[in-house]
Amino acid sequence: MEQHLKKRVVGAFLTVVAFAIALPLVLDGSRSKVGLRSDIPPMPDAPDWAVVEDEQKVRIELEQLASGEAEEAVRIPDIPVAEQDEQAQPGSKGDQTSLDADNLPYTWTLQLGAFSDEKNAFELRDKLRKRGYKAYTQAFPGDNLTRVYVGPEVQRSEIERLQAKLMKELKQKEIFIRRYRAES
Repeated sequence: MEQHLKKRVVGAFLTVVAFAIALPLVLDGSRSKVGLRSDIPPMPDAPDWAVVEDEQKVRIELEQLASGEAEEAVRIPDIPVAEQDEQAQPGSKGDQTSLDADNLPYTWTLQLGAFSDEKNAFELRDKLRKRGYKAYTQAFPGDNLTRVYVGPEVQRSEIERLQAKLMKELKQKEIFIRRYRAES
């Protein structure tokens, strides 16, 4: 017998054996009903008082919204527009940062502009990000302004170097150094 013919006969034989073993298992159907055991107990019924507390909580939140308490709690504090650079903290030693009275570190950021059109602020922010700067915006609804910042930096000398670089690169005369305060 030729080698090619032997391979075909062996392949056909193995196929018939596989079908002979698998076909009764499939046609029997007893394996399809085998379930997995579970030790998870059924979910308990919720007590009646749970629903009442949720409804009372929603009523309290609605009353806070109506009275203005909730709005006052999430109100962003007013931050004035920079018209000149903020001075370094008194008693600082060059590039060493220190903590203020609230135990927060002095960090610095650059204010590049304040826009009444939010779209213009986002365009400048995106342009700066493409150039590799850490740019961000902050909206001030009371003034109807969106301000664009770059930073923050811990060292005052680093933010001053960045200020000079951006003034030259953007050909902009007014880029102000501000103390960075994180929103919380």
